[in-house]
Amino acid sequence: MPITTRVATSSDIPEAAAVLAEAFADDPLMTAIWPDQRLRHNALPRYFTASLRHFHIPRGGVRLATGINGTIAAVAVWDPPGQWENNLTTTVRALPDLLPALRTRAAAAITIRRTLDQRHPHKPEHWYLVNIGTTQKARGQGYAARLITERLTAEASTRAYLVCTHADNLTYYAQFGFTVTESFVLPAGRNPAMWAMALNM
Repeated sequence: MPITTRVATSSDIPEAAAVLAEAFADDPLMTAIWPDQRLRHNALPRYFTASLRHFHIPRGGVRLATGINGTIAAVAVWDPPGQWENNLTTTVRALPDLLPALRTRAAAAITIRRTLDQRHPHKPEHWYLVNIGTTQKARGQGYAARLITERLTAEASTRAYLVCTHADNLTYYAQFGFTVTESFVLPAGRNPAMWAMALNM
């Protein structure tokens, strides 16, 4: 099946958020924020909508992979070099959309975000793969791989960083050249293990 990729725009947010919500429905990091499955599944579409709208789409690094019918099959949320940190002004503007998703889990989300930020490399500048997800129906068909490969081959010796949230995905990212630089646990939920991975850094 032919795969088409393009930059996401604001009009893509509802569908892209739905793809990410499906992909991360039972992800360990999201489970640490929302341990209750029902609450998590209800919150994720709103959470990803707010995240894409306020933080990532404006930075221009979000890319989509679509199939022959144009439906979004995979979403890669890349933050460009030097743009991974969320400034206070943008965060404040995002709160009216974020808080209804987080509700009583806001404190847990802040704690987890601080843990991730503390381990994020500041130098050298790099592309940050914040999230990448594929719909259940499209998994195993190369959509996510295309989005990763395109970003990493767009310029020579691209530097990149990500946090792997599931041990089963370590070998997947390794095939693109990512190597584990650190393992750590999140200070929430059941303290799930995370792996920082970098490329050309």
